[in-house]
Amino acid sequence: MKKNMLVVLFIFSIISGVVHASGTDEVVITGSRMIDDYDIMPAVTVKRQADFLVQNVRLINDSRSPELRKEEIIGTIDNLLKSSKRMKGIELSYGEGFLMPVNLNDDSLQLIEDRRRIDTSHVDIFVKVALDDKKSAKTQIASLRKFIAKTKLVSRTEIEVLGDIGLSIVHPEQDRYEILKKIVAENNKIKNIVGGNCETTVNGLEGRVQWDRSDITTLTMYIGYGTELKCG
Repeated sequence: MKKNMLVVLFIFSIISGVVHASGTDEVVITGSRMIDDYDIMPAVTVKRQADFLVQNVRLINDSRSPELRKEEIIGTIDNLLKSSKRMKGIELSYGEGFLMPVNLNDDSLQLIEDRRRIDTSHVDIFVKVALDDKKSAKTQIASLRKFIAKTKLVSRTEIEVLGDIGLSIVHPEQDRYEILKKIVAENNKIKNIVGGNCETTVNGLEGRVQWDRSDITTLTMYIGYGTELKCG
């Protein structure tokens, strides 16, 4: 009975994690987040291509009145949105960690007053291009940078590129069950290799899917599990 209860609790934990993740569909991975220590990675991982190449940009305006600054920045974003509709795969998003499509009617897209510069406002957004298997990463990065460089700026608005090209993934929890299947297969192999009266116990499977950037366009997806081998 106790074992059955544990199984039910485990399944509930997994389902709860998936439901929670559905509210945050797209996650951004900054250009600097790269795997540099494989010792911290579990043995079982899944490689997948990211969904978008992402560049964080800041739109800055120093017109005298707050209303004018907002009008000119919003006008620039509107120009970007119109340009993006003419280029396949280009999209605009905003957010911290979790991305949402830019909507000029959304009150959550707020301008920030610069504390270091008088009469200056800015807003950070992400310009994205959907990764295309038929094109090289170098070509797509060049297209993304060219799109940004050609931004039609309104009046005193300026654009500043922030950091390196990053990545984003949509629905990262969709990889959960592929990872779990690989973990089960790995532990079955361990039992077969060791043989005898040995059993493996796996913990941490209720954890959320995690990821690290492994190259320009690829992510390594994993769940931070641990395996304990008991032989009697």
